[in-house]
Amino acid sequence: MKPQILYTFLLSLFIISTIKAQKQVKTHEGVEIGGIKQWIGAKSDDDSKPLLLFLHGGPGFSSRAYSKKFIKHLKKDFIVAQWDQRDTGITAAWNKQNDTIALEQMHKDTKEVVDYLLKKFKKEKLYLVGFSWGGFLGLNFANEHPELLHAYISVSSIIHGNESEELTLKLLKEKVQNSNNKTAIEEISKINIPFHSWEELYYQRKWTAHFFNKKVSNRQYPKSLFEEWSQKWMDIFQEASKINYAEKAPEIGCPIYFFLSKNDFITNYAIAEKYYTNLKADQKQIIYFDQSFHEIPTDEPKKFSAELIKISK
Repeated sequence: MKPQILYTFLLSLFIISTIKAQKQVKTHEGVEIGGIKQWIGAKSDDDSKPLLLFLHGGPGFSSRAYSKKFIKHLKKDFIVAQWDQRDTGITAAWNKQNDTIALEQMHKDTKEVVDYLLKKFKKEKLYLVGFSWGGFLGLNFANEHPELLHAYISVSSIIHGNESEELTLKLLKEKVQNSNNKTAIEEISKINIPFHSWEELYYQRKWTAHFFNKKVSNRQYPKSLFEEWSQKWMDIFQEASKINYAEKAPEIGCPIYFFLSKNDFITNYAIAEKYYTNLKADQKQIIYFDQSFHEIPTDEPKKFSAELIKISK
């Protein structure tokens, strides 16, 4: 056999064996986490790729409804895992939750989910992406278990909730001074930080959207949604908002990346910038998303995915 023909033949065998070795991943499971059945799903074109876990926001807002926007760009390079957290989405449908949800339990759940995924996909580490509330859980995990992470990616995260709300409220008061909007003036004047009620949180989000994100209509912030949400989540949200990661986690033992938008006043980007400046880490970087507001993964899904792939390379 001629050398060139032999080379082509061997190359073809290699390609065929490689393709056969690759397995697609598409899982939807009920896994016992924290003593209850919780939903975990994963997708990939190749099970040999690195594992990435996306922690959704809220608390209480599953990522399943919007994750398709970025998973389609990521599944060639990662095994992308999602989890409906306690009392959220499918996990909520499977369990009747009558007790108050404890913050410490959410952190324990996060660790159990990571351990389960690493074992299932036979990986030693994963990439952890925490969005908004998920970023609060993710920063705690990166602080306590950096040895399990290739990198932690903080996306529009809660870093010090109360300080963020105070800064945004100050900006709202400046905006409303130049406005003849009597409703805005009245409702913004009722806001206290920390919030005394779910109504104050509603006013803060309503007028933040009005003044800083015109594309979000008031229909996306119905008052009834906040009232219903608050019955389950307001207490744990308030507890989490007191925690200042600049004090709790001044040093992170794994590479850490911050995905930020200077249009984000829900988790005010300036708080993340200040944390980043003083944070001790062997490798850290801020990546800005100029076309986004708070919802970076869905405002700019292609760039969001591309930056994650860059990090993995």
